[in-house]
Amino acid sequence: MRHSLWNANEEHGSIIANLSVSPISLETRDFQTAIISAEGEILFFGPYLQYLAGFMDMVAKFIIERRGEDIRPGDMWLVNDPWIGTAHQPDVNLMCPVFQDGELFCWVANNVHQNDIGGTVPGSFCTNAQDIYYDPVVIPPVRIVKNDEIDVDIESFYRRQSRTPINLALDLRACIAGNHAARQRIYTLIERYGARTVKGVMNGILDASESAFTALLDTIPDGEWSERCYHEVAVTGDRGTYRIELHLKKQGRSITFTNEGTDPEVGAINLPFAALRGTTLAAINVLMLAEQMGVIGGAARQVSYEPVPGTLTCPNYGVAVSPAGIYSTELSMAMSNAVLSKMLLCSSDEAVRDKALSTTPAQWHIHIHAGVNQRGAYYVGPMLDAIIGTTGATRSADGTFANGVWWIPEGRGPNVETYERDWPILYLYRGEDQDSGGAGRFRGGNGGRLAYIPYKGEVAVGVYSAEGVPKTAGLFGGNPGSVGATTLLRGSDVVARLAAGELPGSAAEIEGTVEPVQNKGVALPVDHDAVLEWNWGGSAGYGDPLTRDPARVGADVAAGSVGVASASDTYGVIASEAGEVDAAATEARRAELRTARLRAAGSGDEAGPLDLELPAGAVVIGEDIWVNADDDAYCCAHCGRRTGALSGGHPKEELLVHQHAMEEIGPRFVDPAAFVDDPMVWREYFCPGCATRLATEVARPDDPPFVEIRLDR
Repeated sequence: MRHSLWNANEEHGSIIANLSVSPISLETRDFQTAIISAEGEILFFGPYLQYLAGFMDMVAKFIIERRGEDIRPGDMWLVNDPWIGTAHQPDVNLMCPVFQDGELFCWVANNVHQNDIGGTVPGSFCTNAQDIYYDPVVIPPVRIVKNDEIDVDIESFYRRQSRTPINLALDLRACIAGNHAARQRIYTLIERYGARTVKGVMNGILDASESAFTALLDTIPDGEWSERCYHEVAVTGDRGTYRIELHLKKQGRSITFTNEGTDPEVGAINLPFAALRGTTLAAINVLMLAEQMGVIGGAARQVSYEPVPGTLTCPNYGVAVSPAGIYSTELSMAMSNAVLSKMLLCSSDEAVRDKALSTTPAQWHIHIHAGVNQRGAYYVGPMLDAIIGTTGATRSADGTFANGVWWIPEGRGPNVETYERDWPILYLYRGEDQDSGGAGRFRGGNGGRLAYIPYKGEVAVGVYSAEGVPKTAGLFGGNPGSVGATTLLRGSDVVARLAAGELPGSAAEIEGTVEPVQNKGVALPVDHDAVLEWNWGGSAGYGDPLTRDPARVGADVAAGSVGVASASDTYGVIASEAGEVDAAATEARRAELRTARLRAAGSGDEAGPLDLELPAGAVVIGEDIWVNADDDAYCCAHCGRRTGALSGGHPKEELLVHQHAMEEIGPRFVDPAAFVDDPMVWREYFCPGCATRLATEVARPDDPPFVEIRLDR
């Protein structure tokens, strides 16, 4: 029966995908399905965009509490209010109560990203929004389906908000059909097994989820794990930076998330609390409890939140939130990934430690253009190529290019020919972006890079990726994943070159005038001779790049994933273009880089060997920090040098620090001053004994060292 319930949820999504007309659902599966108990506990996440299910229970509880006497069989409630339960207004919930013998038995529900639902910018990511009244309309729960019939008055209001109302209406019907099918599957199970048995199984799988979660937590010491990142550019025309913090505290068999330390709400980069909760539960579901097949409600009983109201990740009603789905939700997803992985790497169980994953891109890199297509019709075109994806590194394996996005298991990369059919564009190229994955002992998967041109229509790009501050943080000395960038070439020679039978493979091969673009800038009308190139970022690295197996680096160079220069500068590996490694030169180069690290951090010592043999049963955080309880100290697991006090201290407090320019991280990083006025720096933390890099962070110059891990003594 458990699998029958899971299949009902999966079929629900398949029907939405098959009946939708918008590429965002039809092609890339930017939606989610769920089954929710009558009391409002999440029974099943679907296998689609995970965080969208992490607040549907909040919506069900709101409807029960506020509209309980009005809930009837045959109803469906439409909701896109971020202060009730969604990430931003384009993510629209459709909630369907399931009744048995006159009583509410459970809910089936979906949340589907709509192509355009209004607001000041086509596509409804309103980067110029000063407040909520620039955003798409906020709709609290309304009964859009009554007695299994669409309420035409409410639907007319809903359609009226959109620039693409026909698509909106057809996608609504796809969502209704999905709910109908899932509801019928529940009825079939009740008819076969009886309502009492089905309800008993539902309660049993929730209890099993709770038991699995608490058993996992039993392997982890109590403590606190944290992440800090910096948002940039709050709204069109702004040049500020804004601190986001996420803290995870574990006590016994429960965990608590708090956003203490996060800057106040501002501009259009705010994240509703519902989305903060959704991203944390999504990360728990996939990283910690994948074997539970989406049953997360039991675990959620042991998860609590202490948000600070009025902050960027728990804003008050009235601020703009519509761009969250590109900027803030993905950042919260990456930060949840980071704090949970840090906690998992403190487990005494190797299988639990293996669940940890370095972060995937902390922004949804994208272009959204709109205009008149080749058939003379208005269109909105969100380019979701980033769903092709990149995966993070683990403690024993590299991430991968084009392996999807872990928190969208059923996500699918868009078909170039579909986009070219529907929109007035032509692709020039799309492929792996060399050196974009974060370097590390195990490196993050590379991101991708593509270019396109307008073709037989009118195109203006209203939303486009352009950032300077890295946000995809590395783990335990790994490099961050690359930032998103857009290159706009005007007056190019591309049309003539295509006519001559030439197909450029990079922007560097195309002649034209580069026009600088700004983060969250104004719309960019583009002519027939313009070229637009953009990328989706790579995932972060895990561990010090100088501890990576040289043979792996050689294989990366041979595959074209890492350049020869990066192999030498970042990994200390001397390799030919064919990937052949010079072992003696590599040993000398790594010794040179270790010495350079100590000198840059102000030490005149020589780097010692990485030859520590840990005592039997040693407690190690990841592969790099030894918890030396006998000496009340955190120590380097490679050489034994003390790095901080266990009682009242943290693992970074006695490390050497080198603070320098962001663009020195690697070839895919730029000076943030192109986008922001606040100075930002890159920090590397080295063991004073062996010069192993044990931590990295992006910071303001005057920030104190960020405390990432603190175990209870």
